[in-house]
Amino acid sequence: MSEQFIPARPNNLSKAFWGRYFERSLKRHFHRCIVCGEEHLHSAMARGSSAPYPTIIACTHASWWDAVVTIVMSLRTYMLDADGMMELKQLRKYRFFSGIGMFSVVRENPRGALRSLSYACSRLKNSNRMLWMFPQGTLIHQDLSIACDPGIGILAKKLGRVTIVPLALRYEMLRDQHPTCWARFGNPIEVIWGEHSTIEDVTLSVTNALTMASALLRADAKYEDDSAYRPFIIGRRSLGNS
Repeated sequence: MSEQFIPARPNNLSKAFWGRYFERSLKRHFHRCIVCGEEHLHSAMARGSSAPYPTIIACTHASWWDAVVTIVMSLRTYMLDADGMMELKQLRKYRFFSGIGMFSVVRENPRGALRSLSYACSRLKNSNRMLWMFPQGTLIHQDLSIACDPGIGILAKKLGRVTIVPLALRYEMLRDQHPTCWARFGNPIEVIWGEHSTIEDVTLSVTNALTMASALLRADAKYEDDSAYRPFIIGRRSLGNS
């Protein structure tokens, strides 16, 4: 019988090796990767430990490259103490991801999905740790409407208190031979579960936050306005106008 759940088994050797491996991959395939809104993530990272509670980084999901970009951000750019969720069939195929903090989820199986959310809660609750999530649940073209699955709302309820930081990712190729990855952190959502809190409200708040961050990111990319961005990857030279 095949495994129905694969836990995270992070270790420093795997993090160091795969962080550098994926960083080199971005440098080979991209002209550059740029980011803005980092102050929203830094505020969560700097939070004191007197009353610890976790952070979820909720990302848009429009490309296979999203996983690589977020791994590099986590392990190389910001050096985060973070886990991530990955489809079971993919984690079975690429077991090394467990060593950098990935654990499995089967979104189409409600019982399996709840198991993964309970596991995430056990690793996050009463800590300052972080979790990367793609709450849309599947790959959606970057210009289509965003709709999040209720899993992020369910996890917020289980945690009781959590900061959710939205992150929009976008890929463009205009003046250069190789694409640019644009990344934008949005305003955090502070969830303190109370009598009137609902899973639907949290899910909608995340949907709206990602929609807003994506719209601002799209406008910046459309008008080539990178004045508020800084590069976190400098990649391949171009024969274009860069």
